[in-house]
Amino acid sequence: MSGRLVLFWLAALALGCATLADGEAGLDNPPSARAGPFRLLKIGEVGQERAAPYVMDDQKRGLADVSVVDADGDPSTPAVEGYFSARPADAPADSPPSEIVRALAADGRSFERTDEVVLVAGRPWEGGTVGAPSVINLGRTRRIYYAAAGGIGMAESTDGAAFLATDAPLLGAGAVPWADGPPRSPGIARLPDDSFVLFFEADRGGRTLLGLARSADGVTWTAAPEPALGPGGPGALDEAWVGTPQPVVARSAQDRDVLYLYYGARAADGKQVIGLAASFLDGGEIELERSAAAMYTPSTRVQPREPSVVRFDTFTLLFVTQLRGSMQTDLVVPAGVSPGNAALPTAQ
Repeated sequence: MSGRLVLFWLAALALGCATLADGEAGLDNPPSARAGPFRLLKIGEVGQERAAPYVMDDQKRGLADVSVVDADGDPSTPAVEGYFSARPADAPADSPPSEIVRALAADGRSFERTDEVVLVAGRPWEGGTVGAPSVINLGRTRRIYYAAAGGIGMAESTDGAAFLATDAPLLGAGAVPWADGPPRSPGIARLPDDSFVLFFEADRGGRTLLGLARSADGVTWTAAPEPALGPGGPGALDEAWVGTPQPVVARSAQDRDVLYLYYGARAADGKQVIGLAASFLDGGEIELERSAAAMYTPSTRVQPREPSVVRFDTFTLLFVTQLRGSMQTDLVVPAGVSPGNAALPTAQ
């Protein structure tokens, strides 16, 4: 089909307790090179005295919904920055996030035990909450796209620490033609032509759908008139729900630009995984084709969401937010790698 990406996947196998599916050899070939599936990080692959596969486990402040970006934009070096939604340490455990904090990881996944608050809810339209960050590295500039009560906002920094937020949402209620309310859970990516795409979730008729907006400068946005992706058909891994999208732009082995869209997906039986849809970017059009296989399939019902993906030269890392266990309410952030046999930099 011209202009579309057809995904050839082997069936993903659920391996062991709380594991990600190991990548089969064929999945390392085009068009899905290093796109997944992922295996969870093992003991010895995570530093900072953290317990693999968890790269963040902060129950006091509820750090979650991480957006991980390459710190220097060079895929040959592993250093990353992680931006997490958080609540103040003295806030009740059921409080919505009201801060975004940054933590560094020199090895690409072992976040330091110290972090800094870079954004605090305080603008009227935010309604006291900021969260679900999606961050993009524009050289010396960082931009955080985030969810708040009134829609999706943006904060910008030229030093990585002092972020200045907009006074009004970039996309608020009424800015998405098909949605019943304000959009949330943004996912940002820069395209090869230097324009920007923003995926998000929003409700229509009681269902959550994924939307798409485009921008020439990343500040002024136009939302598409119809959703970009909805739940799949009968028996699909996303038949019941789709949400929390995160786009990633890559170059295929055929030397074509590809947009991978990772997202939370729930089947009719309640099983929740991380799904994938993709599109070649030939001609600038985005026509998503979804994979029939999950990129992350936990063995218990821990409700993974908010995927963040960072591609390096020889491997890709996936970060998600999920429950610690199916009968628990604590949130943790595990990480996985693709291909499954990747040699990771020494944990620090």
